[in-house]
Amino acid sequence: MKTKVFFSEKDTFIFALEDIKTQIDSQFKDFDFLLFSFHPKYDYTDINYFVDKVFNTENWVGFHAVDAFANNSIIEGIVALAIKFENNGKVNIFCVDDIEEKEALETTAKYLNTNKDKLNIIIGSLCKHKLGFFIEDLGQLLNYFPVNNIVGGIASGYRKDEDEEELTYIFTDNKVIKNGFVIITFDNVEFEIGIALGFKPYGITYEIKDAEGYRIYKVDDGKNFPYIIQSILRGIENPSTEYLWYCPINILDDKEGYVATLRTIKEVKKEYVEFFGPVKRGQKFKFSFGDKDEILEEDRKVALKIKEKIKYPDLLFNFSCIARQYVLEDEKEKECNIYTKKLNNHLFGFFTFGEIGPDKYYKSLKFYNETSLLLAVRELWGKK
Repeated sequence: MKTKVFFSEKDTFIFALEDIKTQIDSQFKDFDFLLFSFHPKYDYTDINYFVDKVFNTENWVGFHAVDAFANNSIIEGIVALAIKFENNGKVNIFCVDDIEEKEALETTAKYLNTNKDKLNIIIGSLCKHKLGFFIEDLGQLLNYFPVNNIVGGIASGYRKDEDEEELTYIFTDNKVIKNGFVIITFDNVEFEIGIALGFKPYGITYEIKDAEGYRIYKVDDGKNFPYIIQSILRGIENPSTEYLWYCPINILDDKEGYVATLRTIKEVKKEYVEFFGPVKRGQKFKFSFGDKDEILEEDRKVALKIKEKIKYPDLLFNFSCIARQYVLEDEKEKECNIYTKKLNNHLFGFFTFGEIGPDKYYKSLKFYNETSLLLAVRELWGKK
């Protein structure tokens, strides 16, 4: 499999696409598949038209990302991954336009159960803060083990208008998906997924007493959770929500063998604290903390574990939480640098609003926050 990552930061959308097209043409006679990340600054109503106009292909998927990875660089523009299979590899696309449709969950589970021997990359929109529950429910419907072939992330964006939903849309030929996701299925490849956390729990344990969706209202004996969060910021001049990204809560799962799940704070209101992922009544948690050195050391460990399984990958993906990158501060480029250096190949990825992947023991699917999910892929020679 021949792969390469290209990018352009030109402000005009068609100029950026034409720039990338020129770069691709200099490296590929033709290609089998293109994967794009688009910064939300571009007008989403034009994306499908101009991609079709410039590239003249149906074999592509794109999504919003506030920042994306092009090997070792972090880009605010367009990043494109070009793939040309050299043996029997191929890509198929499965779309769910709206996760609230009646059959969406069952149809997706049927698709994944049918493709249990293939690599499935899920890229979703924010879905009105409901995709996290959908993913966890989906995991309960998978009828195979190990669940080691599903990975991905939630597109990242922002509101251009106060009344609009965040621009976290998915694009493919003649389609804009605003409340759903796409699954990119790779056939005839081998792959390995690594999960990098790097945050350690500290202090007392809280129990969630009142929660709904992605929001916690009260903990323990009716304690107002926003008050506890505000006390953490007390004494800090001009505090912002981003400061709380250094101390996500660490959900202590009851099921033996399941890796803990971090939850990143999105917003603090008087009545509730909203997170980037699902929280449930009865769950117990601690606050956690991770500094730059601990996070990057975890990245190194994960990269080395993957190298033991796939020494010479054709391609790397990194689905890394936007809050994780914030905590890395001036060293946020080092995460991708570690991955490309240890595994010695091209890397594509983006800052997510949530990561999708297996639990530590591959028993089910999880919806993660403040995590980096590293994926290495290599095309197989001969049929699988």
